[in-house]
Amino acid sequence: MGDVSSTEPKGRLGVVGVVRDIPNAITFLGAVSAMLACVLAIEGHYSFAIICVLWSHLADSLDGLVARNMTGRAPGMGDVGKAMDTLGDFLSSGLFPLVLLVSMSGGAPFSIVAGLMVCAAGILRLSYFEAFGLPGGLFVGVPLPHNIIAFSLAYYLGFQFGADQLPEILGVIALIMSALHLSAIRFPKMSMKWIAISAVYIVGMTALLAI
Repeated sequence: MGDVSSTEPKGRLGVVGVVRDIPNAITFLGAVSAMLACVLAIEGHYSFAIICVLWSHLADSLDGLVARNMTGRAPGMGDVGKAMDTLGDFLSSGLFPLVLLVSMSGGAPFSIVAGLMVCAAGILRLSYFEAFGLPGGLFVGVPLPHNIIAFSLAYYLGFQFGADQLPEILGVIALIMSALHLSAIRFPKMSMKWIAISAVYIVGMTALLAI
């Protein structure tokens, strides 16, 4: 009888082994950081939650950059990374805003509606681009990860000028971003310049929020 102990194609990694691929490891760490951000938001540690989701955003920017400059990846790793990236984007830019808004407001109706809107916009947006990709190489509407930049900036400024109204401020931001996500605005992919600017912003905002 022949050896039938393995039906896996040669060179394919197991489920856990996909994180041995460097770009996928970066994507996975970003998703874990987004999950931790949700937990911290539920526990009321909002500044540290924002910090974690900012670093999830940085991982989301870096994984594709590393993948494009990497050779000799195992078969299927690019497809795994693409799927993981979509799930990570939903955690950090769809689910996290909902959790943050509900937690900060104590379940206020406006915050719940705003959080559900931005989360639902994320589901629609990610599903659309999973099926159709980037028409003409451009995003249609503002990409989902930009939520993180908008939320972190509004959170920081809100604490400086009106902490009592912060849940309402973030709710308004969520509604605006929801509309922008589903709009017909053409938006380019992030260039190296903007990735660098984003990284500087993340490091700077982390320092401000950690003080």
